[in-house]
Amino acid sequence: MRKFAWVVLLLVIGAVFRISTPESSEGATIFNKPILDVIYEPSSYPIVEEMLNMASVTSDDLVYDLGCGDGRIVIMAAKLRGAKGVGIDLDPERIQESRQNAQKEGVADKVVFYEQNLFEADISRATVVLIYLFPEVNLRLRPKLLRELNPGVRIVSHSHTMGEWEADSTRNVGGHDLHYFVVPANVSGKWKGPDMEGKPISLSLTQEFQQVQGKMSIGSETYPIRTIGLEGKEISFTLERKVGGSNRLLFFNGRFSGDTLEGTIVNEGGHYAGTPWKAVRDPSTKVTIAK
Repeated sequence: MRKFAWVVLLLVIGAVFRISTPESSEGATIFNKPILDVIYEPSSYPIVEEMLNMASVTSDDLVYDLGCGDGRIVIMAAKLRGAKGVGIDLDPERIQESRQNAQKEGVADKVVFYEQNLFEADISRATVVLIYLFPEVNLRLRPKLLRELNPGVRIVSHSHTMGEWEADSTRNVGGHDLHYFVVPANVSGKWKGPDMEGKPISLSLTQEFQQVQGKMSIGSETYPIRTIGLEGKEISFTLERKVGGSNRLLFFNGRFSGDTLEGTIVNEGGHYAGTPWKAVRDPSTKVTIAK
């Protein structure tokens, strides 16, 4: 009888372990309790305040906290910055606590909380996303962030990185690293612009997250692009070309909207109130960056 009891106990433990693995835990329950990917460990208030600072949260923002715990991040965003907020957590106890805390702090009209799996939540309206998850959860979440968020959305992750997606900046607060990201526009592909000096222009860009490389062709001449900067929808770059027997720099600033790139382009010695320039992408050449 004792041997049978041990066998049953081992089977139960094995079942719990299988259900709790990251690959299979989403939405799973055991003993009517949700299986959580992340244990409840709230960020300290000084760290939350610095996360709000890094993301430059204002009253114009809609802040999402994925894995919101007791709701303190979106509550502080509402109370300190006047922002609206959405908290998402799979634990019903935490959601109940978050709603009670919002009432106590007088911001229940600015924040809402949903008992939901963060991988299934609609996050497309967010302008800021703040998270404190596990490294492996960040990596699983990364494609969703890149796919569903608009270019320019600011993300701050407490403690953990996004793997190959390098942070735009990192700040240490009380021994904890806070990683700041800006969702980049997908600028990959082949673009065609207007003529310059009677010659057709084309632009070819490859991209890994916010890191971009490329080349520009002006007529039959092709030049590598250097010092490319991409933040959200904004891009700037320079290229060097030979004009009248000497090398000159060409400066470009622009903004992406879908398959259209518009900006200004001027020669060395000029300024950025230069010649308007517009390029259109062949959609079939676009490559996903949500990986």
